[in-house]
Amino acid sequence: MKDEFKKFVRKKPELINYVNSGKLSWQNVYEQWSLYGDNDDIWSKYKEDNKDKKSESFNIGAISDILKKIDVDQVKKGVNSLQKIIELLQGLTLSDNKVASSYEPRQIFKKFED
Repeated sequence: MKDEFKKFVRKKPELINYVNSGKLSWQNVYEQWSLYGDNDDIWSKYKEDNKDKKSESFNIGAISDILKKIDVDQVKKGVNSLQKIIELLQGLTLSDNKVASSYEPRQIFKKFED
């Protein structure tokens, strides 16, 4: 019975969207499926048009709402922090190169007193 339900859900991917959006739970879907079966008219109310879905996903109003929620000051602080980290890392790598370039290996047979 569990495998039959999985096959049913694979045939109706719009149900996954309803569950992911919080409009339904898997328990509700399973109960309805066990009561009504695969081919009942109850499933037609969960049917979504692909055209509506595409226009809904690319909505300029939704994009502008997202942009309005962005706090510019927080973005500036984040960018400044990243710049400071990059400068710090660059300073460390430059000082490592100076130390490495000033290092002269000691001759193998030479003692410290020589």
